[in-house]
Amino acid sequence: MPEAGYDVVMLTSAHPATDDRIFYREAKTLAEAGLTVSVVGRHPRQEIFDGIAIYSLPSAQSWRKRILLSWTVLKIAVRLRGRLYIFHDPELFGIGLVLRLLGKRVVYDSHENLPKQVLQKDYLPRPIRYLISPGAYVAEFIGARLLSGVIAAIPVTQTRFPRGRTVLVRNFPTTSALKVLGGGPDVWSRANVAIYAGGLSRIRGIGELVKAFEGLEGAELWLVGKFEDPEFESEILATLPKNVKWFGWKPFPEVLKLYNSAKIGMLPHYPMPNHRNSVPVKLFEYLGAGLPVVVSNFPEFSTFMEGCGLQVDPHSAEEIRAAVRALFSDPAKLSTMSALARGRVRTALSWEPEGIRLVQFCCRLVAESYPAATRRQHAQG
Repeated sequence: MPEAGYDVVMLTSAHPATDDRIFYREAKTLAEAGLTVSVVGRHPRQEIFDGIAIYSLPSAQSWRKRILLSWTVLKIAVRLRGRLYIFHDPELFGIGLVLRLLGKRVVYDSHENLPKQVLQKDYLPRPIRYLISPGAYVAEFIGARLLSGVIAAIPVTQTRFPRGRTVLVRNFPTTSALKVLGGGPDVWSRANVAIYAGGLSRIRGIGELVKAFEGLEGAELWLVGKFEDPEFESEILATLPKNVKWFGWKPFPEVLKLYNSAKIGMLPHYPMPNHRNSVPVKLFEYLGAGLPVVVSNFPEFSTFMEGCGLQVDPHSAEEIRAAVRALFSDPAKLSTMSALARGRVRTALSWEPEGIRLVQFCCRLVAESYPAATRRQHAQG
């Protein structure tokens, strides 16, 4: 396993190294374009996985431990001597700026709307959140202008960063993911299974979702993911109905396969600031799998959802239950919605244009990392 000299080094202390955006979308796309890529992140071991070099970090559950862990990230990053570094967590801004001072090309990958995300951190008292959020906005605004560039996952955050040095790369499904998602039987012919995949928390509507399936005959709910709060986990698991199954965290390829056994996807997020300003990856994956979706009644989701599912009040278990019943009881509607969902993702919500922009953006920065004489040699050759 090479110890140094990568074109692109991706850094994360908050996400698994095999995170679907970091690894399966970005790292693999860049590697397929001919760049040498490594990922520094949480992983059981150091290894070459799917052709990508992974340098493992221990798990750090709290943000305080992640800040301490960031210095370990810096040591590994310097050792790997990358031509371009992409960091994926706001906690790593300091590390990014240090690498920049060392003369490296450094890019911040902004996954979410950070100031809005701060406002929904339940572990912080509400007044503290409203004090921190403007500070996060200013720090991100200034810090981004000291870097080589920014990758934005959602359009609403793209406008906050330097126009000439920011690229939009949305979390649409890749061609390889769509091949897996298209491998199941027709949706209408499957068992009455609804699936939710992602972080399990109160503000993602998991409490109402579980309650909606209490006593719902002939239907199952599959929860795939980790609970973010031990107290909420105990509360949910203590009263989990028999028709609700918790699978725990699963690797991204396994989650895709589970979609092929479900009939509908669930997305009952509360109308929190960050939820209203971003579109979850799972929505595109549900649609790519041909799963009609029961989703929160945000106007921001309507464009993607038209004809592909039902929108409900996420605080109402009764509305969620009624929507699930309506879809399970109408195979013809399910079939129509499924075809429309697949077609929309394949024609308008495909990863390929996003990947092309990512590759062009990163290749330009990697090329700039070479001495001017070397760049002229390549241009003449």
